[in-house]
Amino acid sequence: ASAPKPNAPHVRSYFPEALYINPEILTDGNGDASISIPIADSITTWRMAMLASTQSGALGSGTSGLKVFQDFFVDLDLPVTLTQGDRVSIPVAVYNYSGNPGQVRLTLQPGDWYSLENDTPEKTVSVDSGRVGGSQFTLNANRIGKFKLTLSARMDGPQDANAREDVVVREIEVIPNGREQNIVFNGRLESSARHDLRFPDASIPDATSILVRLYPGPLSQIVEGMDSILRMPGGCFEQTSSSTYPNVLALDYMKRTKKLTPEIHAKAEGYIANGYQRLLTFEVPGGGFSWFGQAPANKILTAYGLMEFNDMSKVSDVDPRLIERTGAWLAGKQQPDGSWKPDTSFINEGATNRYNSDVLRITAYIAWSLANTGYNGPAIEKAKHFIESDTGSNADTYTLAVIANFAVDYGKDREFTRRSMQALIDARTEQGDLVLWKAEETGVYSTGQSAAIETTGLATQALLKWGQASETVRKALNYISSKKQAAGNWGTTQATIMALRALLLATQMSASDVNGTLEIVLDSKTVETLKLTSENNDLLHQFVFKGIDPQKPASVELNFNGSGTLAYQIVGRSFTPWAEKPTAEPLSIDVAYDRTRLAQNDIATATAAIRNNLSKTANMVMVDLGIPPGFELLSEDLQSFQEKTRGQESGRLEKFSLTATQAILYFNALSQKQTVTLSFRLRAKYPIHARTFQSRVYEYYDPEVNSTAHPVQLEVTEHQ
Repeated sequence: ASAPKPNAPHVRSYFPEALYINPEILTDGNGDASISIPIADSITTWRMAMLASTQSGALGSGTSGLKVFQDFFVDLDLPVTLTQGDRVSIPVAVYNYSGNPGQVRLTLQPGDWYSLENDTPEKTVSVDSGRVGGSQFTLNANRIGKFKLTLSARMDGPQDANAREDVVVREIEVIPNGREQNIVFNGRLESSARHDLRFPDASIPDATSILVRLYPGPLSQIVEGMDSILRMPGGCFEQTSSSTYPNVLALDYMKRTKKLTPEIHAKAEGYIANGYQRLLTFEVPGGGFSWFGQAPANKILTAYGLMEFNDMSKVSDVDPRLIERTGAWLAGKQQPDGSWKPDTSFINEGATNRYNSDVLRITAYIAWSLANTGYNGPAIEKAKHFIESDTGSNADTYTLAVIANFAVDYGKDREFTRRSMQALIDARTEQGDLVLWKAEETGVYSTGQSAAIETTGLATQALLKWGQASETVRKALNYISSKKQAAGNWGTTQATIMALRALLLATQMSASDVNGTLEIVLDSKTVETLKLTSENNDLLHQFVFKGIDPQKPASVELNFNGSGTLAYQIVGRSFTPWAEKPTAEPLSIDVAYDRTRLAQNDIATATAAIRNNLSKTANMVMVDLGIPPGFELLSEDLQSFQEKTRGQESGRLEKFSLTATQAILYFNALSQKQTVTLSFRLRAKYPIHARTFQSRVYEYYDPEVNSTAHPVQLEVTEHQ
């Protein structure tokens, strides 16, 4: 390759939102430290914030700015995502602070993923000194995938020395115009495995791929689960705690296996410290924690949080007074007979679920939390006596799993433990080489498959700690592994955490290193070979094979020659055109626009109608409102709706957050047959002919209860 020109411009392609985070800077005795910060390509002033503490506990803070500037540059206002077939006019801004006016030549680098619409790849713009010039390029998004768009700008001066150049590269994803469909196979590989995939007949061309994921060690499962959870909503206490928990699990595992490096330790502790501070914001004045930080505190949620804070304290700094006062607050709520009263409100006043009617379950859960976290006091003994006296009742499987965990962590009564474990084993459901525990509803509203995964994970942890039901445990772990979804999680945050804890505990009891060679064969042709050694056998290995013809069946073979076994997942991913919405859905969502044709800078009003068609309350309802590319959502409409619904028993908007492509809304609940209607405005930023992104409603702790509003075609013309 030829060497670059001496005066070739720097190509700007790195545009992070956060430039630098360091949770563990050590100063010298004078309080001075020197750090090296890699500068991004953004032309901006970065805001710097610093916090410090002395060895004696004194705190200090400071703020400053870091300015990044060049006197000539261009910028693209590019959507993050487009749908195949969209047409967009991309605004280009040219900034000239060189001290001289000039003619700027703009050149858009050709790409096979787009075509220009009645436009040319080269343009000239005249820009005075100290001014900002503008232009635009209109293109059609033709191909599906992730691509880069490169724009170069050159301004010639009176002399070559006065010439200015800038090159900017932006990333964009073009998604298929259809619904994602996944075929998922999970398994454990000893020597070889084969899976055949048949894709839907109506699959969209050029949108089909096959993913092969390999998990040689437990850390690979944790890291993928962590990454997947971070892509899920994280606005309430349970979701926030679950996004922090994988870091705790990973750090604990790496400490035990002596695989921890100072760099990883500092990074993980930074994430944990950030999650810890966020969790503290949910503490209610007077004690305990609640879903969104408002009184009253929720005892079950507080008990779950107490166990996480205790686990967190084993690998990071946690104020011991927090653990002490949280345990004391729970113990202080105990009744004279050793039980705890169910919470009068869980998320909404009047909501009915098993915790609101089952004293045994809430008592067992809180007793387990206290025993698990080393609480010293009479509350645990009093709770045990109550549980023993009440276990003759017809306890559900989730309650039996909680009691079993309490019994094994209590550890002072072998007969109580044996009876609890036997009751749990008797409640199992066997399906060939799989064992699971079905549950009507868990502590966080999970039902259906999510409830089964969460309960099975909980039951497996108890049996692993007991150590006397190896065959049942083996089959239960098979069930957990088989239910991993294409996104790398188990459907909900709570189910994912319980599954990860069970898998990690199993490897802790009987760990074995994987070493050998693995071969991936696609349609009888070897496409990848991976050598697994001690250097990489704890990492997640993912291979993506694109260009799959969905009209033909595909086969994937995995051949392993070596020692140990490893988990794997094969995903066949395709997209099918949007079909008519089902007539009878448990939840429904419709999004209508007051107009679909408008001019640049005009305002469109969208109205979302969300309805619970169930004959019962739908709890923790999530709504993802798709923001069309090239539009800006006016968040004050969501703020007004939040204020308007404050204090309502159901249909209350607890929180919302915005991303580049959607608004995520957290509703406390929807009562049976309730309809919530929400209007919000969007401003058209630039000319575009595009589809909106899909909008969706679902129960967070039972994602199978959901509905999707199909994309709508919008057209924005140039402002006249």
